[in-house]
Amino acid sequence: MTRDESVTLQRLRTFTPDDFEAYSARGEEFRRRLCGAVLNTLPISKVWLTDCECRGEWGGVFPVHLRFTHCKNRQVTIDILSPGSESPFWHGLGWINPDHTGLYVLNTEDFEPETIGRLLKNIEEMVTAGIPAAEIVAVLGRKGGRA
Repeated sequence: MTRDESVTLQRLRTFTPDDFEAYSARGEEFRRRLCGAVLNTLPISKVWLTDCECRGEWGGVFPVHLRFTHCKNRQVTIDILSPGSESPFWHGLGWINPDHTGLYVLNTEDFEPETIGRLLKNIEEMVTAGIPAAEIVAVLGRKGGRA
C-alpha cells in the first residue's frame, strides 16, 4: 500500500490480521489513518465521544483500537479492537471499571460496521433507559452484544 492510497471499506473487509499489523507497524501516522478509516465506516450517532490509540497508550496490543465514550454517561465506554497478532477477531470490549475490568461483548471474524453500529445503538438505548454502566456490560455479555 502506498503512502497516498486510501483505506476503503472494501479494503478493510479483505485485510488479514497480518495486513492490520503490517499497516500499523509503518508508524503513528499510518496507524492513525487506519483507525480513522475504520471509524469513518461506522454508523454512529453524535452521543459518542471517539478516540483512537496511536502510541500504545492503551497497551498497544491491537492495530486498530477505537474507544467510544457515551456523552451522557462517561462511565459507559466501549473499545472496538481489530484483528492482529493477538487475536484474529474483531472485538468489542465493554468496560465495567474503566482501565481495569472489561468484558468482551462482541467477537466477529469479519469487519461488520453494521454489527458494531447496532451494538452502539443498543447501548445508547440502555443509557437512555437509565441502566447503569456495569449492568449494560453485563447485559451485553450475556446476550452477545444484543440488548
